[in-house]
Amino acid sequence: MKKLINTAAFLGLFLIMIPASAQDQGQGQDQQSNILDCLKNYSLYYEYYKQKDYKEALPFWKLVYNGPCTDIMLKDPKYKKYPRYVFQNGATIYKHFIVDALKAKDAKTANALIDTLMMIYKRRMQAYPVDSAKVLSYMGIELFKFKQNDPASLNTAYRYLSKSIDMYQQQSKAVTIGAFMDVTIALYKDNIITGEEVVNNYAMLSKIIEMKLNENPDDKEVLKVKDYIASLFTNSGAATCESLISLFSPQFEDNKENPDALKKYIFWLKNTGCTDADLYLKSMVALNKIEPKSPLAYDISQIYKKRGDYDKAILYLKKAINLETDGTIKSKFYLEIADIVFRIKNNLPEAKRYCELAIQSDPKSGLPHLLLGRIYANAKNYGDDELAHQAVFWAAVDQFILAKKKDPSLANTANEYIATYSKHFPPNETVFFYGFKEGDTYEIKGWINEKTKVRIRK
Repeated sequence: MKKLINTAAFLGLFLIMIPASAQDQGQGQDQQSNILDCLKNYSLYYEYYKQKDYKEALPFWKLVYNGPCTDIMLKDPKYKKYPRYVFQNGATIYKHFIVDALKAKDAKTANALIDTLMMIYKRRMQAYPVDSAKVLSYMGIELFKFKQNDPASLNTAYRYLSKSIDMYQQQSKAVTIGAFMDVTIALYKDNIITGEEVVNNYAMLSKIIEMKLNENPDDKEVLKVKDYIASLFTNSGAATCESLISLFSPQFEDNKENPDALKKYIFWLKNTGCTDADLYLKSMVALNKIEPKSPLAYDISQIYKKRGDYDKAILYLKKAINLETDGTIKSKFYLEIADIVFRIKNNLPEAKRYCELAIQSDPKSGLPHLLLGRIYANAKNYGDDELAHQAVFWAAVDQFILAKKKDPSLANTANEYIATYSKHFPPNETVFFYGFKEGDTYEIKGWINEKTKVRIRK
């Protein structure tokens, strides 16, 4: 009884919605009767559908779907939205029966039902073109789900999902992104698509995911699919250094002035852990010529530094400095050059010059003073006499004191240096012999060119 009451109430609602002026508008008694029949069958199937009694719902659903009902409703603005429900509900009903057929291992019935499901989706797209991207995604996902062992169906699913993502772009759902990567890997393993297509698809999906996360960094569904497709790609066999280098190397000469191609090479080689490859460095150098940027030049300098090519490392550090506008970052780059010149080239005056440039770029930083102190302390046999040789340690300690004053977080390191190098201060006898006493001002000439205070070894 409850089912009948609900059905009657549902039908009554639709009857109320029938335009009173239908005949006046020239629709005619026959068309009004058709609408009544459509609404009656709609309400009957929908009542069963809500209760998930799909077997009882199906005959009435077919009367709406196969007859003139959808066309009639689509032409009338008052009912235009209802065919969409018919298509949506029908897809749910048929997916239910497809699952039952597959469980029963009735492939023939399952395939026929899948064909009908695809027709429902296509008809929905014809009726509502605005739904196309969404519906293509459904079609691809369902084909992969129900016919993943059929290469032809996988190919079709691939086309549907690819078109959906192409249409939806950043609005693509996480489930669509995951399904497209699933199908991509399946086709790759069946040797239907190439490793290059796998790489390109993953790059495209990663870019979409990155855009989605820029909008909402905490989107759990997107974060989950990001990890999922990364795992698929990593384990696909398409993403090895050897395969990527083999794939990209023949393309390099033709693309060395193509920034998009170079960025693709850099992205994949970096994310696959192939940063030691010559192709990675060549791609970065080529890109830097086209689109010079400070971070890129710095990354290039680090590769050369790792390879022991310090001249080129310094060259690209200088390029990074020239492109950089942030004084704090510039200071770090200058300091890195100073460290190379000091430790590797043992050119202390030049190392000091870069420390001074670092200080000028970021006067608040204590790091340049730490390095400058070490440079002074390593000036062996500086000056013309024994006191001058040891006076460099006064200048060194001055820099360590200044470092921790500017940046208290450096205090522990600075204090260790102070304790170490204070042991090299001259004894009282040496200071007295050269006519000085503790606390006097002492001028260190030459490239150090500092005024300091006389201190005695304790």
